[in-house]
Amino acid sequence: MQIGLFSNGQRTNEVAKTSYDEDLFEVILADELGIQEAWISEHGTLLGSWAPDQLPCADLFICKAAALTKQIRMGPGIRPLPFFHPLQVATDCAVCDHLTGGRYMAGFGLGIGTGNGQRGELPGDRRVMMREAIDLILTAWTAPGPFDWDGEIWQGKDWHIIPKPYTKPHMEVGMACSRSEGTLQMAAEKGFYPLMSWTPKIDQLANMVEIYLDTEGPTDHPPTRDEIRISRFVYIADSVEAAKKELSEFEVGMPVRQGRLDGYIPEGGSRDDLTMEYLIDQGMFFCGDPDTVYGQIRDLYDQVGGFGVFLMTCGKDWGSHEQRARSMRAFMEEVAPRLSELPADGALAA
Repeated sequence: MQIGLFSNGQRTNEVAKTSYDEDLFEVILADELGIQEAWISEHGTLLGSWAPDQLPCADLFICKAAALTKQIRMGPGIRPLPFFHPLQVATDCAVCDHLTGGRYMAGFGLGIGTGNGQRGELPGDRRVMMREAIDLILTAWTAPGPFDWDGEIWQGKDWHIIPKPYTKPHMEVGMACSRSEGTLQMAAEKGFYPLMSWTPKIDQLANMVEIYLDTEGPTDHPPTRDEIRISRFVYIADSVEAAKKELSEFEVGMPVRQGRLDGYIPEGGSRDDLTMEYLIDQGMFFCGDPDTVYGQIRDLYDQVGGFGVFLMTCGKDWGSHEQRARSMRAFMEEVAPRLSELPADGALAA
């Protein structure tokens, strides 16, 4: 098992620079600690999110972070394809691939919302648009010369992009997969990494893994467990009780208000019950001493049958700057070496 970050930026700062600096700090530290990859969330005004410190374009962040790091690979998690012209996305990705020296990974997804606001109504069904956009982007990356396109959504003649990707035939691609069977199948069919959200329960994740693996992919790139990315929030302290105490002054915040954790509400309860302590007790947040956190990740691994990359959820002010840095260092020193022994195919699963 390898280790990565899912920088799901949802802080509470009034000035965007403050949040961006914290996100950069976590990615730079991850690079120093040998973490292999980072996926950077996009939360844009076009999608109905209005936090003053949101990051609408992960590519800009990635290019700056690439200049401040040495080896970590990065990608947007994700670019919502229905809201942008596919040739613009294809071009942006290719430029980032060059600027990062091949450390760029593309990240595709559906996004949320219907396009109301700055872009007006979308010209078609979002899923139809995403599928066509992916085919168009892949064509733009790999076509030997200008090409014509006569799709349901987009049409044009003599299309091409400059530059072509630095990575040949093109950079690797991750695809956001939540509960939709269609996106999991599309990721498998296209040979993309499935990026699984940090919010589903373990039984849901196990079902998602099976859908992905049961879908036929390219003959030269069939779906495997190595490709699967699963995310969870991790916090290392001296003990579970110490973790609860240190995190008690921090609210879960936006994910609760958005309803993303509603599946964890106790019977007869409400979102008010979704406190840090409660989510730690429910095993939703992997918190405590290194042995406890390793055991929680190992249990996740066993229940889904194995997977390739564990993504630590970051980008949130859950813990102070110093506490988060200490936790990440302790994780890489005391937990990650044990996880590296777990084969992605689940051969060690109970």
